[in-house]
Amino acid sequence: MRSTEESAGQQPEDEQRAAELRAELDELLRASRYASQRERRLNEAIQATPGRRHPDGDLLRQLAQARVLREGLGARCLQLSDQLQELEIELRQRQHPQPDPPEPRPHLHSRPHRTPQPRRSSQPHQTPQPHQAPQPPPPPEPHRQHQPPPPATRPDLGALTERITGLHRTGALPEVEELLNQAATRLAPADAALLVGILSRRGPTGASLQLARTAAGNTPEHAVAVLAELRELGLTEEAAELFHAFWAYPASAVPALLGALERAGQHADGATLLWEWGSAPTSELTSLAACLQQHGRPADVRTLLRQAVGRPTADLVGLATELPPALATLLLHELAALRPPTELVRLAAALDGHRELYGQLLAALLADGTRHRTTLAALRTAGLPTAPKPATPRSRWGRR
Repeated sequence: MRSTEESAGQQPEDEQRAAELRAELDELLRASRYASQRERRLNEAIQATPGRRHPDGDLLRQLAQARVLREGLGARCLQLSDQLQELEIELRQRQHPQPDPPEPRPHLHSRPHRTPQPRRSSQPHQTPQPHQAPQPPPPPEPHRQHQPPPPATRPDLGALTERITGLHRTGALPEVEELLNQAATRLAPADAALLVGILSRRGPTGASLQLARTAAGNTPEHAVAVLAELRELGLTEEAAELFHAFWAYPASAVPALLGALERAGQHADGATLLWEWGSAPTSELTSLAACLQQHGRPADVRTLLRQAVGRPTADLVGLATELPPALATLLLHELAALRPPTELVRLAAALDGHRELYGQLLAALLADGTRHRTTLAALRTAGLPTAPKPATPRSRWGRR
């Protein structure tokens, strides 16, 4: 009984200690980010003096100090992460005790899937006593169900880095790739970004970029969260690698990715992504425009079509032909607003065989006749119609 009371009294202290460790770890991560930014600025300052054979000694001294500080903060972060992991494991075991002592387990991959059960035949003395009726135990069960789940333990990123480095040294590249894929899939965004930072400093060459690139294979929400964490840590090269991997997303996945970027406040990334898609092949661009329209993103559709306005005339004719009618009308109105008169005349001549598309372009020009006076005059000079053709009347019997 005394040991139970002591354990119950120690638990709040351990929870307080865990909270303090988390707060200290967050502060150290911020300090490490600032140290990395200072080191990068000092490197840029040294490289900005090409006329000197020997860089400024003061700059070199500051750079060495910044590097030592960054490495020391990184080592302390790993140490705190390990301490926090051990403490959270103890808290979880204390909150959810097991009837049998835990057996030594080599790793998560070899965890036995054994459900602990009371041994009724071999230990009959452990059965409930007669004065403990079977009805009272159920009330704690609902209370236990409402308890929050045990806190997730932070992975040992230092050990994972050493394992990746060791496998790379032995030439086991498939195993290294598998470990990076597992890390990108299973780690939380903050831990994944932290591992990328550790690999960039202490891991094999290219491992940090590969991990960042692999993170794009997760859900858009997870991938965007990793992107934000990488930028917070000052890992600009790895963040650019992850963002470039977004360009390989299929058209059906782009609306969800744009939504995730918006919710994360990365609006400029969404605009850049649409700008890149503006030069995609006609079939892919048409597919993306249709997907954006289906997901209720008209502003993105308009941005995408505006990016496509600068394509060659032949591509624009094919795009207007393949797009749904409503999107084709929107494209032609954007063309009328953005393209110069000579190119509009060339486009109108290419659309002369497509009666509906030509009529939509002409309607966009006539909607602001004063602005497009030069274009309309050039159309008349080229022998192209400048007035909408009236619909041919049909007889009541269905014959013309």
